[in-house]
Amino acid sequence: MDSQENKVIRVLYKISEILNTIVNQLCVVTIGGMTAVVLLGVLFRYVFRMPLSWSEELSRYLMIWAATLAISIGVRDNEHVGLTVLLDAAKSKTVRIILGSIIFVVILGFLSVMIYYSILMTIEAKWQFSMGLGITMVLPSLAIPVSMTLAIIQLVITHILNLSKGYAPASQERKIIDI
Repeated sequence: MDSQENKVIRVLYKISEILNTIVNQLCVVTIGGMTAVVLLGVLFRYVFRMPLSWSEELSRYLMIWAATLAISIGVRDNEHVGLTVLLDAAKSKTVRIILGSIIFVVILGFLSVMIYYSILMTIEAKWQFSMGLGITMVLPSLAIPVSMTLAIIQLVITHILNLSKGYAPASQERKIIDI
């Protein structure tokens, strides 16, 4: 690999890293906000006997945003559930690249379909309003197209980085969590 290719790889890796950091922080904020809203809802309902009409709805929308944003983190870190037995078993670099590229195209197609239909859904959502918050449903609906777009960006970068390494087999070490 020449220095120009190395430079492109480093830039792509840095873009992926920055995007991942931003999304990670957004997930922390949304999950923290969801936790605070749920605690407030419980406090007001059971301690003050004055339930908040909006707390359940807001916490649900924050959870949707956190979960969908986290998809791009999983794509970047290759942490989503997947069947990699063929890719891991392939001895040839060429076969690994072909299989990795097929997987890439399938996932890219799925995410593209998700973006297309979620944009249509978001356009329709401008006429719908949430009962508790009284906001248009565009904001909650935007979680899917925004998150799928972020996932596609990470997917493309990850695919390019994997191609540069010849889709090297994953490490045989497994993460063990002590309970």
